[in-house]
Amino acid sequence: MDIEALRESGSEQIHTVASALDLPDSVCETGYAIFHQVYTPETQQGRPCDVIATAALYLACKQENVPVHPTDIAEEADLQEKYLYRRSKWIQSELGTRIQSFNPNDYVDEYCEQLGLPDETRKLAQNIVTVTTDRGLASGKSPRGFAAAAVYYAATVHKEDCTQGDVHEIADVSKITIRNRYQEQAEAVGDLLSDGGELAAD
Repeated sequence: MDIEALRESGSEQIHTVASALDLPDSVCETGYAIFHQVYTPETQQGRPCDVIATAALYLACKQENVPVHPTDIAEEADLQEKYLYRRSKWIQSELGTRIQSFNPNDYVDEYCEQLGLPDETRKLAQNIVTVTTDRGLASGKSPRGFAAAAVYYAATVHKEDCTQGDVHEIADVSKITIRNRYQEQAEAVGDLLSDGGELAAD
């Protein structure tokens, strides 16, 4: 199969997975661009186009700031998650750039809505994410886990009826991860919290 046929096949893979996950057209277009840029006659040898295309879609979601769990993409593409990560790293190496992870605050809104938490708790969780991210705590951490911990932390401060187990269920993040990130965040911003549960300026 020549390179143009392979690229067409890869583009179809991107379209199929994106459609199944109801991703916006902008993500598809970015995925196509990334895939065509890195999948060349020189690089295609030994690299299945469907795997590279799926990884390009995953990175397009990051670039367009559309939070999608990598497990969902991998499952829809019938691909092991480890290969998705491996090829994503390869693409970024080929591009000579690191495509940034999703913003944890994208998940904060989602989790708070699912948990039925009030607006002031959501705002506190967002502030916790912002302050701790500025302090470097989010670097290298899963944005889902980081957001889940901030939501739990904010709910605890505001004495909401929300347990680690509740957050674990809706975020699909382990309780250990939530607890570890929560402890790190508490150490970083605990002294900034007022008695009313507001986060003072750093």
